[in-house]
Amino acid sequence: MKRHNAEILLLVITILWAGTFAIIKSAVADVNPSMFLLLRFSIAAVIGVAIWPKSLFALDRDTTGKGLILGLLFGLGFLLQTIGLTLTTASTSAFITGTMVVFVPIVHRIVDGSKIRANHAASIVLVLIGLYLFTSPEAHGVNLGDVLTLVSAIFWAIYLTYIDVWTTAMRANVQRQNALVLLQFITTIAIAAFGVGISGIRGESLAVTLDIDLLLGLFYCGIFASLIPTFIQTRYQQYTHPVRAGVIFAIEPLAASVIAWLAINEQFSVRQLIGGGVLMLAIILPDVIAQVRKPR
Repeated sequence: MKRHNAEILLLVITILWAGTFAIIKSAVADVNPSMFLLLRFSIAAVIGVAIWPKSLFALDRDTTGKGLILGLLFGLGFLLQTIGLTLTTASTSAFITGTMVVFVPIVHRIVDGSKIRANHAASIVLVLIGLYLFTSPEAHGVNLGDVLTLVSAIFWAIYLTYIDVWTTAMRANVQRQNALVLLQFITTIAIAAFGVGISGIRGESLAVTLDIDLLLGLFYCGIFASLIPTFIQTRYQQYTHPVRAGVIFAIEPLAASVIAWLAINEQFSVRQLIGGGVLMLAIILPDVIAQVRKPR
């Protein structure tokens, strides 16, 4: 039951993330991407410290080391994805981000020595097919933004593996898990600040115009796409397999399109409907295989 509940929560945060592609694409048009990231995670960190002040006292050497490593992977993944999104299309970014599901079992095998399960392999193949059909990335040429997004996907795969291993080891200590969440935010702020500094040296504009679109974008991304999802992922991803988590996260572009359909009546093409169906099949296939194999 814990696994199913955890996977429902991971699906919820996937839906929360789904709204960020269009929001970030719009927001970074008027603000430096590193500055946007700095402001986004500063909001998440301030609220996180206000909610979990006692977790700061759980910072021993082991927790701090693991939190900083997770934060480094977390922050670099976000920074590269955000910069990449300024150089490529939202659909291409969504597809390439979803390819992290291919890297997760490879990293998990290296870290944990686990073999790739047949049902997970089948899900990975279906995810790639579904994402390709749904996002149509072939409509655009390969550029630097695509490469940066691919590197971010690799960082996410490493992150998914280590957050699974380390939070499982500290399952009984909620304060240490909350401390990991805060350390991820703090490290990401430091990485974003470094990015802001580099942007300043390169002569890029660091001006911030706090119009309503940017404020709403920061509010949504800071709380509903950073604070809440990171807490849920840190606390509950340990109850499922990291490959399974990667498959769930890979339906983010489908969730984004469903939200657009409900909100502004955006229509699906036949190709997208087929791709969406394949993505949903990738989610339910492991459970179907498990039921078939279950002794009667």
